[in-house]
Amino acid sequence: MSKPKVRATILDIPGKEKYKIIRAAVSRFNYAMEENFFLEATALIESLICDRLESRLGQLLKIPVNFNTIGELLKKLNKFETDIELKNIMNKRLNNWCGQRNITIHQAAKIELNKKKDWDVFLEEAERTANEGRKIFDEYNKQLQKIRRTKVKRISKI
Repeated sequence: MSKPKVRATILDIPGKEKYKIIRAAVSRFNYAMEENFFLEATALIESLICDRLESRLGQLLKIPVNFNTIGELLKKLNKFETDIELKNIMNKRLNNWCGQRNITIHQAAKIELNKKKDWDVFLEEAERTANEGRKIFDEYNKQLQKIRRTKVKRISKI
């Protein structure tokens, strides 16, 4: 069994480097959407969402965190999250999105017994899933940045 991978923090890598990776992933997400690669876009936005969740968990626990699945990250964060807005995004929007993400990523080629699968309909749903994931990512990231800016302002006043 391989050793768990630990998420690098701002203490481990320069902020500019982290920003470049996030920017490149968002750029690739945009490209995937333009080219109708909705499964790739969904996978990319999930990775970006997990990065934000891992970042927040590390911030709250003040310890390095391992890479984890979105479901495990949500379980852990629900125990420690103090911001009501982030909890609402996690428990209302993100939990619902995970179900659609599972269908998009894990059931692309699967056909249920006695049900006809229409590939075009599946792709439309995959597009909606990727778009909704992007909205959730943006909303979560915006609130996370707001919290961090507020904390920095409070510390600088001391």
